[in-house]
Amino acid sequence: MIWESKKSLLLLFSLLLVAELSNAQVPVVYKELNLDPEYCLQVNNFEVAQSVDDLKEIPLKYNAKCESIDFGKINFNKKSVVVCSQYVRNGEKAIKTTKVEVLRNDKTKRIDIYFASFGSTLIQRQGKVFENRKWLLLPKFPDNYKVDVHYSLKVVEP
Repeated sequence: MIWESKKSLLLLFSLLLVAELSNAQVPVVYKELNLDPEYCLQVNNFEVAQSVDDLKEIPLKYNAKCESIDFGKINFNKKSVVVCSQYVRNGEKAIKTTKVEVLRNDKTKRIDIYFASFGSTLIQRQGKVFENRKWLLLPKFPDNYKVDVHYSLKVVEP
């Protein structure tokens, strides 16, 4: 009798654990598109492209001077693109490294992107503003997913 109740509690605990894990954010493996950062400045915070038309519209949204960009062939039935943009003073000299992490939560229909740049104290001084932009190629997610990008800038060396 006691063994049966312990077994039932263990089973219940296991089910609760599995249910909680299914609610968790899952890391997404992405590929960074290697596009020239001088092309098409003024991406405002971030943009999401779920089609070729969306992707071609991004550089034009803010009336930026643009050249024709070769995005390569992207199968939008299988891929989504998110463009993240962070403005940093003296960024070309000051930024030492950038880290991006993408998390997906199917229960809340949400994609969270954590974009962190690490650099020297030059990022805190007066100077030219640099646009640190990343073009991320992700596994396809539905149009109704909310995308949120969280930015941080850290000084890691003098």
